[in-house]
Amino acid sequence: MAAGAARGGYAAIACAIACVLLLSACGAPDPERVAREREVAEGVERAASRLYKRPFDVIWGALLASAAERKMTVLQADATSGVIELRHGMSATSIGERIDIRVTTTVDRAVRVEIRSRPLVVVSVPRDWQRVLFGDLEQKIAPRRQP
Repeated sequence: MAAGAARGGYAAIACAIACVLLLSACGAPDPERVAREREVAEGVERAASRLYKRPFDVIWGALLASAAERKMTVLQADATSGVIELRHGMSATSIGERIDIRVTTTVDRAVRVEIRSRPLVVVSVPRDWQRVLFGDLEQKIAPRRQP
């Protein structure tokens, strides 16, 4: 019986060592791995821009309304600098995305909207937020027809 107890003790010690090694691997992130993931994420980043002949305030309000309807978290919205930073949470295909929008007025008084999006985690399959948000924006600012 003493030999069986000793074997059980060795198994427990081996299991404890394996757990410590496994948990220590999960501790601090490897800087090289983080840099590689960042490079891949930057390769996944999407960007698009469009020009509109509508007032800045109309465009700005429509973008914020669209973000609210899409249940995005507004991290920053500063009309003075023309910056909107959004985050969209988990979905069936993604861990989440970050969406950065820049709204500027051009020399000829057009409003330029640039939308950049990137997944929060590289393994995500992010939604095409440029298509979605530009579609929302264009619906919101389109002239309304009288019935």
